[in-house]
Amino acid sequence: MRLRQTRGIRKNYIEAPIIYYDDENDGNEDEHNGRVVITISDHSDDDFDAQAGEQQAEEEDDDADEDVQIVEPEPDSEDEDDEAMQDGDPEGSRDKASPRQRKTRNTGAGMIQSRRGFHDIPQYPLETRIVTRVYAGPLRRYARYSALRDAMYGPEYQRIKIIWDLEMRWANFPVLPPRFPPQHAKGVVASPWLAPGFEQDQDRRALHWYDDYAVNSSAVQSSHFLPPKAGQRLIPRAGGDLVTFVGPYDAQKEVRLAQGCSASLSTTGLPINDPDVGDAAADDPPAGWMLDIGGLPLAMGWAPSASRDVQVLAIAAVPFADQELGRPDDPKTTPEADSAGSVQLWEFAADADQKAAGLAVPSACPPRLLHTVCFNWGRPKRLQWCPVPFSSADIYGMLAVLCGDGKARVIEVRKMGDDAAGRPQYEYMDAEMVVLNLSEYNVTVTCLSWVNINRIVLGHSDGSVTLWSLYPRKLLQRVGVHTTYVIDICSAYPSNPYLVASVPVGGCATLTDLSQPSSELTYFPVPAISFQHNMLCWNEPMQGFMALYPSSTPNTTIAFLHHRYFCQARSISTGPNMVTCISTGSSHPTLLMGCADGSVFACNALQKLFKQKGEMQRKIKIFEHEYRPVGSDPPDDDDHHHHHQGEGRKTRGAVRILHGFLPEPNDDPRTEKRKELDRKKRMEKEKKKGKGKKTARGGARRRPPDDNDREAQQDDLEAELDDRLASRVVTHEPLTRVTTMAWNPNLYFSTWAACTMASGLLKVMDLGVQ
Repeated sequence: MRLRQTRGIRKNYIEAPIIYYDDENDGNEDEHNGRVVITISDHSDDDFDAQAGEQQAEEEDDDADEDVQIVEPEPDSEDEDDEAMQDGDPEGSRDKASPRQRKTRNTGAGMIQSRRGFHDIPQYPLETRIVTRVYAGPLRRYARYSALRDAMYGPEYQRIKIIWDLEMRWANFPVLPPRFPPQHAKGVVASPWLAPGFEQDQDRRALHWYDDYAVNSSAVQSSHFLPPKAGQRLIPRAGGDLVTFVGPYDAQKEVRLAQGCSASLSTTGLPINDPDVGDAAADDPPAGWMLDIGGLPLAMGWAPSASRDVQVLAIAAVPFADQELGRPDDPKTTPEADSAGSVQLWEFAADADQKAAGLAVPSACPPRLLHTVCFNWGRPKRLQWCPVPFSSADIYGMLAVLCGDGKARVIEVRKMGDDAAGRPQYEYMDAEMVVLNLSEYNVTVTCLSWVNINRIVLGHSDGSVTLWSLYPRKLLQRVGVHTTYVIDICSAYPSNPYLVASVPVGGCATLTDLSQPSSELTYFPVPAISFQHNMLCWNEPMQGFMALYPSSTPNTTIAFLHHRYFCQARSISTGPNMVTCISTGSSHPTLLMGCADGSVFACNALQKLFKQKGEMQRKIKIFEHEYRPVGSDPPDDDDHHHHHQGEGRKTRGAVRILHGFLPEPNDDPRTEKRKELDRKKRMEKEKKKGKGKKTARGGARRRPPDDNDREAQQDDLEAELDDRLASRVVTHEPLTRVTTMAWNPNLYFSTWAACTMASGLLKVMDLGVQ
């Protein structure tokens, strides 16, 4: 049997009625009123050989005609035939021959393919000359607003109503999240996609699981405390102070930060105790904090907690020497697997007087280093808290850390008593809670993500994805998703915990359903090269993943990939330079985007997704960070290198923080450039048409007096777009980049965002607006 012929089919977005007809009325198009016609032979399927004798005879008669064609009548064929007859062409009527003899054309891969019988399987690919990496699903690229909403979140009315209510709830907050409690009509809200009582049930399960582990587990975590002098040698040392310039752009002031020192900032960007802070800004609560970590931050995460007093932030930092340019590949200087590592835990307090007003706001108390977890498993590369709080177990939570030796370890972070002198405590880990790794040679863990209380998913250097049980320790699944190094992985917890998205170094971003890993797998059909982690996160209100737009060319666009239509990406925001990290809120739709030039942008991702054509969307630059190091080869004069404005401390660099930017269009500069070029072409055509026209006096038509100004404005706009496009390939100081950022997952602190820069600076900001 020959293959089915699919040429000559016109793409249909709505399947037309299907009519079967035999050879007696073959080609009679007038009877079908131009509808799609399928020519078939009147016989049954081959699977039913036990049919009556007359049916078998009919099948034998039709063996000579096995080809099946889908024929669509040309709408203009009758007009062409009439013109041919009028011109005296006697053969014009021959064009209305049988549909089998009609000349057809290639129409692409987005067609509807019909079956000859019930048991026939349509061939794939639909068009042999088109590659298989083509999305031909029901959701179209041009679908917007209601069509997009119904396709992604429907067809159930209840789900459509949820996303509709969320969009209306945050319609007045296009760039920053609302500072309103959940009871407010426009406030932040817990996930509406979960069953009632889900959080309480998870807390109860976590407590039972922890008690079972503490009583029955044979592997118990052990550690001992170090004296402060010994503990300080195990954490990264900055080697100098950081000079920062903060405040309004036209009246900035210098603030010197040593390692571990911090400053509470006002809404103007100046410290709250600065005399130049205005009366209006002095009455407002602090806008956040700024502190010096003393190392290069690689990972960060807020501890889940039900407390409304303090929040704990875990930071994994490495020495600056680990990523210095031109570092010699000397085994004595290269960090090995047995090198020291540490995770710092910082405490940030909320204002007690503002708790009754709604969401928590920062207090004037400076943050303090609570606890430092030290180990000899290698440098920490990734960390992530278990998403369920363990408040009843008297611990901050369980922390998963990916170490330099290629293994993932889970440790329980206990609450320590306050030191008598208020100094941080240093805990050295002798044995972890559980260690997770494959026993195969040269296969290491590259990324991790929590699935639930007792499940964690890992990505490996061979491209496989594994699912583990913590207690009892057991490898549950191993799926060969990719063929290269998995650089990022993320679970859709809490609403869809077993949906896991992964991004390889080279290949396609893939979504895997671990409940059915052998059958439920899809991917974005464009291969890409990815070198940066912290570029994949789950957006709970929107029920999808945020990631760098998968592209075969370098781009700076963040895309939204719905978990039901993962193979079709929707652009959300575009940065002016290479994007280095992103983060989305768990109780609001605001997206944070950090770039290599030190800028941080925010926008309402939900509003951008459902924008209508021609509707203007906005984004805002939260701040811009710029770092300048001290010369690499300073002179021998110690006073020149160590002395700074009368102070005897060493300086490692200077930082400038700019803020107070206005909102700007949230659009891709390439799209704006194309629109501007199209506009200029239209204007040139209009000018050419106007040159031939004369006025009533016979003179040439005069140009309106404002045409020159209009052309100048257009030239300025085009030049600005060219500069924005050129900024995407500009290189910056390596320590200027934003390394990682994280929204606070706790409901009453959900407007707090933490951003770390490669210079070692950490900014914690309350971005909520009213």
